[in-house]
Amino acid sequence: MEETKNLAELCRDISNELVEALNVVNILYEISDGDSKQEILLKIINKNIRLSFENIEKCRSMIAIVE
Repeated sequence: MEETKNLAELCRDISNELVEALNVVNILYEISDGDSKQEILLKIINKNIRLSFENIEKCRSMIAIVE
């Protein structure tokens, strides 16, 4: 079983996973070949990933205040 991580490590891991997901979305967007339905879905996913990054930054700010 993996050892418990602190909040800062968890935020870093989540950020890394989101970067990977964002890279996949960008690749899929490039190969969608102008299919508007696919592009709309990928834009929504992209937006949600970027909003998640903003939320992680808020968490990091709260962690910094506590420390």
